Amino acid sequence: MAKDEIKHLSEDFLYILYNVALKRSNICGIIVENMKPDYLPDKQFQTINKIISIYFKANKCSPSVGILMEKVRDDLDAVELVQTINEVTYNETDEIIIDTLEEFIKDVKLKQLYAKIPSYYNKGQAEKAQDEIKKYAEWLNSFSLHSSSFIDVIGTFKERYDDNLRAMEDMKLQNKPIVSRFYVDDLDNLNGGRNLRTQLTCFLAPTGVGKSHIARHVGLHAAIDDGLNVLHFQLEGSQKEVVDAYSGALIEKSSYLYERGRLSDAEMDRFIVQMDQYAGNIDVKAFPRFNNKVTTIDIKAGIDEYKKTYGSAPDLVIIDSMDLLGDASGKTWDSDHERHKRIAVANDLKDIAGDEDLWIVVTYQATMENRDWLNDEKNVLTEYNCSEAKGLARPMTHLISMNQSDNERKENIMRLHVAKSRFFKKGNTFKIATRYEDEVFYDRQRTLNLSKVK
Repeated sequence: MAKDEIKHLSEDFLYILYNVALKRSNICGIIVENMKPDYLPDKQFQTINKIISIYFKANKCSPSVGILMEKVRDDLDAVELVQTINEVTYNETDEIIIDTLEEFIKDVKLKQLYAKIPSYYNKGQAEKAQDEIKKYAEWLNSFSLHSSSFIDVIGTFKERYDDNLRAMEDMKLQNKPIVSRFYVDDLDNLNGGRNLRTQLTCFLAPTGVGKSHIARHVGLHAAIDDGLNVLHFQLEGSQKEVVDAYSGALIEKSSYLYERGRLSDAEMDRFIVQMDQYAGNIDVKAFPRFNNKVTTIDIKAGIDEYKKTYGSAPDLVIIDSMDLLGDASGKTWDSDHERHKRIAVANDLKDIAGDEDLWIVVTYQATMENRDWLNDEKNVLTEYNCSEAKGLARPMTHLISMNQSDNERKENIMRLHVAKSRFFKKGNTFKIATRYEDEVFYDRQRTLNLSKVK
């Protein structure tokens, strides 16, 4: 089938396109970069496109038909589509496939434009219609799947700066709130207001130090201090346990009092008024521990479900705990390859953060069991002394370890150490005070008093 014959046969071409994508990584990469869900004719194509995209970003190669079948096994229509794609035959070269894909995308975009324009004119918005036509013409003039792999830094200096300005204007028009705080003063001072969207932050801690507390602390204060929308994925513990812990933190009282209904009517009246003042929101999705292998595909699906419910992506995603999460490849990693699994999962999450323009915060369990080492307050967990940190440091934007000796635990204090930061100085260690009995991770006043004592 020649290019001219297949470019108007959209579905037939898509069978060929995805057959080629499963065999050749160069075509797969072009699809991942350019094929948007609304270009595709139905939900099944969209599902397959999403699975291929997640897998390719994680592994830099195409998934096999077997892997694709495994991912869609519960969707009979998608299974049938994969079988059809696998059985199709063709003689086209890569060049013809790429040319045809380019024509296909241009054709879809033009049809979308034609669908929008009449409504503008019907509403008397001729100017908007002209703007849409102008935008399409500009896009058409610049769009090519055969673009040069070289960028002339000097020659495109002004052009790229203008693109950056347009991107900033688009962000303002989208009215996305600023995401720039860890809600721990020392960390916020280091970050200096830098945008945390698209970034991946990990809090690493031995058992019992409070990694779940810091996860909820960031989620809680993002919602109540900055009006951000938070999606919290809980991979250990029940959904009720997490929701009750958040509820206790909202009122700075033990979650036990909330769980047991031991708040007075007067207190509840006051707290209800308090809740009405918060602009942000916290949604919790929990996965049962038993007989359930959770992967980054489930995280992406959860974000997609959130977008369908609320109309936009969350500003912040929290995952507690990343060590219980698998990557998109579906591969079963043995104990000798845990480090590679950590890197694969982190790379998946980093791609999700970038694609969805949100901040992802994860926790991770450190298996340091030498209490004498942990009790020496000169020691902090880093990639040089903690096996988990070795696999986490490279893909993370920030790796922050939580360190606590037995004496510090008794005094309700700990040391946070910046083991890795891509945008601000690493190596800083600072003490903070906690108040877990009231579900408070960061006691600001006591922390200030600690710094005065120093």
